[in-house]
Amino acid sequence: MFGKNKFFNCKDNGLILIKGKDKFEFIQGIISNDINILKKKSAIYSAILTPQGKFLYDFFISNFNDQFYIESKKENIDELFQKISIYKLRSNVEISILNDLEVFLIDNLNESKVKKVFKNNLVSFSDPRFNEKFSRLYIKKNAKEILEKIGLNEVDSEFYNNWRLENAIPDFYFDSIKGKSLLLEMRFEDLNGLSWDKGCFLGQEITARMKYRGIVKRKIFSVKIEFNSFLEKKIYLNEKLAGQLMSNNKNFGLAYLQEEFTKNISKDKFDCGDSKIELSPPFWINK
Repeated sequence: MFGKNKFFNCKDNGLILIKGKDKFEFIQGIISNDINILKKKSAIYSAILTPQGKFLYDFFISNFNDQFYIESKKENIDELFQKISIYKLRSNVEISILNDLEVFLIDNLNESKVKKVFKNNLVSFSDPRFNEKFSRLYIKKNAKEILEKIGLNEVDSEFYNNWRLENAIPDFYFDSIKGKSLLLEMRFEDLNGLSWDKGCFLGQEITARMKYRGIVKRKIFSVKIEFNSFLEKKIYLNEKLAGQLMSNNKNFGLAYLQEEFTKNISKDKFDCGDSKIELSPPFWINK
């Protein structure tokens, strides 16, 4: 899905390391997903919420060599580190920010080739949000030259962002409102980032109440844009405010749409600035 023989260096992402015998118990009550999945699988996707159930940070957690690697936006790393550290108390864990690894994306078909070269000096896993669409790698810095020597070609941020938007892959650093967005609006369950069986976590009570009472008022959608001369944040249908446009490249994007306007999205064209947009559910929804 990402592109044959291509790689992208996620320079905007950083890593936190957690180790120690209490790491499973320590993190379980903080995050939205079930950390015990990592006893069988290599990675999960998850989030931390406010006690009121509002979204703060999303991240990947992978388990390699009996250590947890947490990947999130570099802009969030210091805050995320501080947030996690608050709950350490007397737990036997060590938490640190890693500065010697870089994050790369590659097509799953290239993962075995990369593993042969880097052997044990590599953390790798299929992105847990999707069904084996692409892989994430954590490699020592200056790995670019080695990847190019084995036949992989680097793509730039513009290529990656266009690919991300065309495939309706959210980046919640841009596609959420920090401290206000809700996981069910973000379709976090469909992104394999939310467990209903694990028990309590920060914001769990409000999230569960929304789920079982069916009171989610808006959800994220994939956007196809007929661009004219400008776009704005607000989306209208028949002059009624219907939703909000998030990240886009004037061709594709992501948007939140109020539930009352979702009945005929396959037929309706919405207004955004002087442009028209069509909305559809993202491909990754669990139907």
